[in-house]
Amino acid sequence: MKENSIRRAVREGRVALGTGLKEFSSRGIPWIIEASGFDYCTIDHEHGAFDLETIADLAGWFQATNVSAIVRIHKSFIHLIPGILDQGIMGIQVSEVDTPEEARAIVRESKYPPIGNRGIAGQGPHTGYKSYGARHLSEYAPWANENIIVCPSIESLEGLDNVEAIAAVDGIDMIAYGHSDLSARLGVHLELEHPRFKAAVRKIAEASNTHGKLARGSAETEAQIEEYWRLGCKVLNLPGNDVSTYLDGLKARAGRAHARLESIGVPTP
Repeated sequence: MKENSIRRAVREGRVALGTGLKEFSSRGIPWIIEASGFDYCTIDHEHGAFDLETIADLAGWFQATNVSAIVRIHKSFIHLIPGILDQGIMGIQVSEVDTPEEARAIVRESKYPPIGNRGIAGQGPHTGYKSYGARHLSEYAPWANENIIVCPSIESLEGLDNVEAIAAVDGIDMIAYGHSDLSARLGVHLELEHPRFKAAVRKIAEASNTHGKLARGSAETEAQIEEYWRLGCKVLNLPGNDVSTYLDGLKARAGRAHARLESIGVPTP
């Protein structure tokens, strides 16, 4: 059983850097993400097309690296959490959490007793196919409760109003926010330098730190990397995902080729 890479980075005094998957699910992806210097990766079940079997494959491939995989789901699907975690996924991010009651419901599905009520399964990917038997509650469950990150995401004005109470819920490990949805609800969609949005991020970070929870910032610029670290965000999600990274890389290569061809008089699109 490996320590969650988010926990490890924070314990070592580093920022835990994250990226995301929305489209690609081949076995080489976790190795590429590790080689790129990331600590964790979010698999997007909410907006991506990953089914449980694909998530299980990715979980196994990520286990061969030092990068921990977490899955993002919408709160409408929290009944899927036990099955997802039993595939060896190391964290759950739940979108649009608005109340402490919703946060407690997520904890019940995600944490073993005495914190939550996650159902106990025997041998499987989550235990490395080892059987803990009667030792489950004394050996595996405490490790899982500590290492599997439970992270509600604040994406509404109601959630922002309740963030202090959400952060206070026992079993919540980290608080995130959806920068696109939250900024839209604030009336400043993707104006990430707007004072209203900056104040919201500050409020989320302060609530997280006050209650001993990790704060996960979404740093869209290099300046925000430093700014959010100083706010107390020890976990940073960097811009984009597999789609935007691939698209940006291909555009850059094609752009250089078109520029060179134009320089010698060859027509380009």
